[in-house]
Amino acid sequence: MLRQWLIPFVAVLVALAGIGGFLINSDRTQAVVADKQALTDVTPSIQHHTHTDLQKSGRRLDEINQVIASRVPQLSGLQSANARRGSGAPWNDPALNNLYQQIRNQKLTLWFPRNDEPFSIWVGNPEKIVDGKKIYQHAEALQKSVALINQLPFPVRIWFYGTRDQSNPELGECIEAVAEIKNLSGVKFSYCRINERGYEALRNIPQLQDLEILHSHLDDTALEQIAQMDGLRRLHLHFGKKKMDSAVAEKILDLPHLQDLKLCMALVPERAASFWKKLSGCSELVALEVDCGTVKQDVLVKFLKDGDHQKLEKWVVRNVSPRKKLSDAFVLAPQLTSLKIPSGSTEEMSYLLEKLASDLPGMTNLIIGWDTGMHMTGDEARQALRQLGRFKNLQECHVPITLPDAYSLQPLTRLSQLESFYCKDLNLNQETLLLLAQMPSLKSLDVNVLNFGEESAHLLPWLSNVEQIEIRAPNSLTDERLALLDTLPRLSRLEWCDIAIQEPVPLTPEARKKYPHIEFDICGN
Repeated sequence: MLRQWLIPFVAVLVALAGIGGFLINSDRTQAVVADKQALTDVTPSIQHHTHTDLQKSGRRLDEINQVIASRVPQLSGLQSANARRGSGAPWNDPALNNLYQQIRNQKLTLWFPRNDEPFSIWVGNPEKIVDGKKIYQHAEALQKSVALINQLPFPVRIWFYGTRDQSNPELGECIEAVAEIKNLSGVKFSYCRINERGYEALRNIPQLQDLEILHSHLDDTALEQIAQMDGLRRLHLHFGKKKMDSAVAEKILDLPHLQDLKLCMALVPERAASFWKKLSGCSELVALEVDCGTVKQDVLVKFLKDGDHQKLEKWVVRNVSPRKKLSDAFVLAPQLTSLKIPSGSTEEMSYLLEKLASDLPGMTNLIIGWDTGMHMTGDEARQALRQLGRFKNLQECHVPITLPDAYSLQPLTRLSQLESFYCKDLNLNQETLLLLAQMPSLKSLDVNVLNFGEESAHLLPWLSNVEQIEIRAPNSLTDERLALLDTLPRLSRLEWCDIAIQEPVPLTPEARKKYPHIEFDICGN
């Protein structure tokens, strides 16, 4: 009687665990299901197995059951794999391929959304030779493409990418053509020279809400023009090291609808405080990143205390370490879900994590410092990982932590939305794989050494959404381990650096050719 109830219960549990959604659709994961079925099929032939074999099989079954059990609570809210990957995005419609080719024929490039960049038409350096001379065609190419771009059924950003040498023409006439694009979502300039005619043309685009100018021609006159673009909601400007007039720079803070501001410019230190004081009055800001030189912690604390920051969700803090007063003040931005800030001492970072976990537990993205600075170790690292486990919505996290032991990762298994995290000395072995397999949303991994073999084959396919792995010690990547990594259903990229490694990577050319769906991104080659 018990067996009659037990078998249906196990079947329901397996179904709930999402094996059908996570694994069965992938040929490379059939072995996991078969492995579990074989282990549960108790037949007389079991007597021919050794005691060691039974122990190994039992351990594998226990580990698979542990992974399944860890995933059950989150399954009701999970989307299908295709929904998460955005395969239904409008720009992926095959019916648009002919239109795309017509745009390409005008010597323009299509930039499909990736790396936080939206769909864009990339105007690079189209050219032709006339009487033996190189003639650039920025304006001509864009003017001929406007009618085609207007047929696209979604918003489009125009991205100008030029050079800074004297052969690159001014973009005034070309920018004027942008005004004819009906579904314009924004304009971006990278390494371009924009003249006064160009800035006037930008100011006369009524639908312009998004403007980004990086490493291009910017001066006080340009700022005066930008400050008059009242429709802007997103403004990203990078002035480099050129000294700017702070009074003119403050004018852009009067833009009435500004929600997303990224500003990199050089102000004299005594004027930076004045700029931040006026910035505190920008109550509509949702995203903020300002680098105007070194400022004291008190300036940012005053910014938080004096202004209304109920809408602020994303903040990249520059040049200020997270000391106690600033850590205490973040609660004044109650909707803050994404924070990037320089690292401080391990004590300061521990305090910051404790305060954020208590005051802002809805954080989704948290980046503190970088991987070359001071790291928390031992019990301090364990406590930091426990604090991270309190952010139930955490998706991305980079905190300077040296992993004390595999079990310290246990708090992260409670984070059903975690897509990436950083821990120094994270080695990929059977102990860590068991815990990583309990993180269903992981998309990328940053690991030190690969230290697994066939004994972990049943766990690797459970890293069902991992798309890329960065390997710090690439000499641990062998043909055999690559074959095992290929059982990850979505793995498409392996990264490592060949510079200054003591031993060559023992991966054979034949093995690399065997897996054409995996990109090998190698710096130093």
